[in-house]
Amino acid sequence: MKADEFIGGQFEWFTGIVKEIDDPLNLNRVKVHCLGFYDGVTDTTKLPWATVVMPVTNASIKGNGSNHHLEIGSWVVGFFRDGPSAQDPMVIGSIATQTEGTQDIPAGSSITNKVYNSKAGHKIELENKLGDETITVTHAKGAVIKIDKDSNLSITNNGTTTIDSQGAIRIISAIKTTVV
Repeated sequence: MKADEFIGGQFEWFTGIVKEIDDPLNLNRVKVHCLGFYDGVTDTTKLPWATVVMPVTNASIKGNGSNHHLEIGSWVVGFFRDGPSAQDPMVIGSIATQTEGTQDIPAGSSITNKVYNSKAGHKIELENKLGDETITVTHAKGAVIKIDKDSNLSITNNGTTTIDSQGAIRIISAIKTTVV
């Protein structure tokens, strides 16, 4: 039996650094410099595309699911489907580290406050602290949508606001307000 056979072959783990995220086929793949495997490769075009394994909450079929959120420079862990041949990588997770002195998990995140920051500066916070359960969505330019523990909804922005509600509406505006 060959060590790189899919079934019964030798299992190979890797840790690596994402070098490319612009998949020309839009198949949710990245190129990874797998440490110890591609150490002599400096030309990213020579690296194989790695499939990013998604959680079971993403159907990943017929347009249902989502894309990965890896960035160039993300540290990842995975394995090779083809064993020691190391040409068919699968990324199964990212590793929070420190990049250029910056902690790679969002500021303000905790065991109760789950935070997602996008590359553009948008932020989603899910606070699960008992008695303070809050959802906050903040746009990079400052608009905020917040739902507090009592299901109160607030929208703050500097642009036009459209609201469709089954309950009471309270509007505070510094300029002309139209209610239909």
